[in-house]
Amino acid sequence: MEQQNAASAESAFFQEILTRVDRGDWAAARRLAEQALVVKALRQQARLLLWEICQAQGDPAAGIGYLRAAVRETPLIVRPSANPQRRVLAIAVVGDFQANLPLTCLLDPARTALYTLWMAEPEEVLADPYGTLPREIPPFDCTFIAIAEDLRHKTALAAADAWAAALGAPVINNGARIAALSREGAARLLADIPDAMVPEQRIYVRKALEETKELPFPLVIRPEGAHAGCGLARITVPAELQAYLAGNEAERFYVAPFVNYQSPDGLWRKYRFIFVEGVPFPYHLAIHSDWAIWYYNARMQDDPAKLAEEARFLSDFSTVFPPRAQRALAMIASRVGLSYFGLDCALLPDGRVLMFEVETGMIVHNRDPAEIYPYKGPAVSRIFRAVEAMIDRRIASSRHDSTELGKTHNAVSCA
Repeated sequence: MEQQNAASAESAFFQEILTRVDRGDWAAARRLAEQALVVKALRQQARLLLWEICQAQGDPAAGIGYLRAAVRETPLIVRPSANPQRRVLAIAVVGDFQANLPLTCLLDPARTALYTLWMAEPEEVLADPYGTLPREIPPFDCTFIAIAEDLRHKTALAAADAWAAALGAPVINNGARIAALSREGAARLLADIPDAMVPEQRIYVRKALEETKELPFPLVIRPEGAHAGCGLARITVPAELQAYLAGNEAERFYVAPFVNYQSPDGLWRKYRFIFVEGVPFPYHLAIHSDWAIWYYNARMQDDPAKLAEEARFLSDFSTVFPPRAQRALAMIASRVGLSYFGLDCALLPDGRVLMFEVETGMIVHNRDPAEIYPYKGPAVSRIFRAVEAMIDRRIASSRHDSTELGKTHNAVSCA
């Protein structure tokens, strides 16, 4: 009875924190979570909550510190399922929200048990993949490398491949292929696709930008490692570049030629696909009056015409993307060579695909309000089901291979 009362009190305490989060009262949520750190039974869950709360407050360093402390104590985080159809072990690296694909959103807890194996010291994993694995890992069916591409993740992605090999289960995605998808690397990988335009991406250090006279004006610039429009700018003349550098503290920048992808109606459109085993699934369409688009600055919810156009795209993207664009998507999937990844792109007037970014960490969720986006639920569900089917096929194939290997081994032994 005392244990039940204690568990009930713990649940009520964390529910109060989540209530504050839902209200957007991040300061109060953080204070409550920090109070929980002094109670041993509450400490681990409090650290994981603080990882999210601190990032929402704009304090990512503190949040990552809490996550690192949690991982030192327990590197394997379990999200159970009452009646799982599959059990997936995700390999993730300690970092911010964008460091990993959030499989908690992608895999339904009603059908999938998810175990997240957090990596804090990639160098140690590379030195001893077997020795750095937790001693007790629940039975699982499949490994999913969830670490996203980032220059800081080069060692972690190599270590993820080493862990995956040590674990011995079927593997979704490959760390070496993910590491090849930097903006610069993806541009090289996809450069000569006939039905696509893939602007060259080059890394410049600050000093080179300050001194060079041979830049492709107009150009697009952003700090290396930046996402969601952070630090993104279009530069048309050298004076604008100097002003940009004066207002940005980064030391390394991606620079690419600016490509005018404005539609005939004067608007700009950015399409997002999620690829599952080479099949493109439309995920969203952002339409904006400005060239610098990401989904939530487009304010799609304010324009019924935009919503209707997105609904058509999600229902059947072949009505929007002509055959040559569909050929480009197929070629991109083949070149990338990953079981799961996302693509941001535009459609040029001549029907070619303009490639913006290839990324494995793009979030897929079904949390947008159905009263505003009634068409999103079916589209996202198609992605969810495709991912589940992919995992199940990989598991079944592995079991078949193991059975055939056993038959061969027995036949040889009998001979």
